Amino acid sequence: MKVIQVLNSPHWSGASHYCTLLGRQLRAMGHEVLLLTEPGKALDKARAFGIPCDDTIRLNHRNPGLYAHAMKRMKTIFRTFRPDIISAHINEGAWMAGLMARWFAPGAAVVRARTDIDPPKGHFVNRFVHHAWTDHIMVSSLLHKRLCQKLLAFPAEAIDVVYGPIDTQQFRPGTDPRRAFRQEAGADDTTVLIGMVARFDPVKGHEYALEALRLLDPRLPVRLALLGYENERTFAWIRRTAETLGVADRVATFGFREDLPAVLDAIDIGLITSVGSEANCRIALECMATGKPVVATAVGVIPEVVRDEEEGFVVPPRDPVATGRALTRLIQNPALRTRLGANGRARTSTHFTLEVFGRQAERVYRKALDRKRHPA
Repeated sequence: MKVIQVLNSPHWSGASHYCTLLGRQLRAMGHEVLLLTEPGKALDKARAFGIPCDDTIRLNHRNPGLYAHAMKRMKTIFRTFRPDIISAHINEGAWMAGLMARWFAPGAAVVRARTDIDPPKGHFVNRFVHHAWTDHIMVSSLLHKRLCQKLLAFPAEAIDVVYGPIDTQQFRPGTDPRRAFRQEAGADDTTVLIGMVARFDPVKGHEYALEALRLLDPRLPVRLALLGYENERTFAWIRRTAETLGVADRVATFGFREDLPAVLDAIDIGLITSVGSEANCRIALECMATGKPVVATAVGVIPEVVRDEEEGFVVPPRDPVATGRALTRLIQNPALRTRLGANGRARTSTHFTLEVFGRQAERVYRKALDRKRHPA
């Protein structure tokens, strides 16, 4: 198949990650892929993956002149490339790609990929765009599918779930046999090291992680490592909150890490205390692939990815008491940590690999083409 992906974002996000990994995997499967995107980290990552890109189209703006230019470029690209599939990953690029496809690539199936956390807008214009210019929707969770059915009145048979993947070769047990990160975090061999990887943002619920830590029995040998970058909240805020709760001596903070597979290999428990977001929740899959049990809140895709008491524990958001109880069970029971961690590794290796991701997306594209060419 010949596939055009449209990603009108310069930023690295869940949608960018999903789109670029999809392009890389489709190319590995022998499909021809062209990514229309904008200068920025997503473009850099796509080029590093070897994905052919065109960065001449600007859609992330409100400039009528640039919209006109984008439509001219799409016309030329669609006519030249002759795609079988046109798939847009973010709102601003979706309506134009669908409209231009109807005129200049009428044989192509337009597949809207919805992998960000925001639900679709249910107003008349958005419903019209989806029904008139979209043939199929590919979503990253059952939650997304239900929202598209409810808010867009889109038929269930035209919506398919393809979960985001994890590179199980990159994230795996034994990545760093020395487990050097434990020394950085101040955790010896007798300490249970909890790791939380999340940008410092209110939606990630760091205060609930710190409150859960405060509620743990002080005799338990525990340390919490927080890894992230400042985004509405700062390292100073983390330190102040930890000091206020009396847990500063059990917390270590770190910024962005290039060695995340080794970091996750060194921890004992993964922690996610988000109160929203988590449309894909890469970190849950990364912990699971590395053989670590996860304590995570029931938001976004998490309940679909982490099975309660199978790969970890799923707890209500904003509930440090439930979070603390789940952590205590894992801290006190090394055999339970080992069993749930092994379950996580097995689950990611079976259901969330790059190869599974590529095959599922390919099936969705072929289904969309078949529905396009043979409407009921």
